[in-house]
Amino acid sequence: MLCNTLFTKYQNTMEQILITVYQKEDLKNLITESIRQVLTENTNTEKDHLGEKEEILMMDDVLRIFRVSKVTIHKWKKKGLLPYYKMGRKLYFKRSEVIGLLSKKKRKIEF
Repeated sequence: MLCNTLFTKYQNTMEQILITVYQKEDLKNLITESIRQVLTENTNTEKDHLGEKEEILMMDDVLRIFRVSKVTIHKWKKKGLLPYYKMGRKLYFKRSEVIGLLSKKKRKIEF
């Protein structure tokens, strides 16, 4: 079995090196979940005006909420209608900001 990606985890006990092999998709999922967890923890420390915790959404989440294409989301970003946060090549959105845009969309504001 051929692996596409090798991820190395180091242990400091007696100069031993533990090598863990992950499939490309497993490594991608591990990194994505780690980033999501860190972003959620960071935003959870900042509470919004209602005292609720802020939730971070990824592109797929926003696509499901609006039921539009990625091209449309990118157009909204470019026009400044949808605030976003970027880490590397990944885009993240605050749920409250997405819901705010959804409310405007329901009021039939042209995009």
